[in-house]
Amino acid sequence: MKINYSAVGLRIRKLRRQKFWTQEKLAEKAEIAPDYLCRIESGKKHPSLTTILLIAGALDTTVDDLLADVLRKDTSTMAKEEKSLLAGCTEKQKQFVIAICHSIKEEMIKYDRE
Repeated sequence: MKINYSAVGLRIRKLRRQKFWTQEKLAEKAEIAPDYLCRIESGKKHPSLTTILLIAGALDTTVDDLLADVLRKDTSTMAKEEKSLLAGCTEKQKQFVIAICHSIKEEMIKYDRE
């Protein structure tokens, strides 16, 4: 499994915006360069554990909060989970689960834009 750095960056951005902080303000508090923070938030840079600790401290949160659920699973693991989730479902139930997933995805996208 690998860390999904885009998810880490989005979580940092979300927490920063909840505080109504600019990237410059968070970068200053975390003692990192603003352009580096910008690249972290966009998922283009992979921050070290030290940098993640600095950002978490500046945001007054924990590293756990920043890294929770950001591991990428390989496709075979995901396929197994999907198969297990839908095992025993009727075709109608499978369609219902997929419709719910689409709705959740749309809401997450809306939420992340805020």
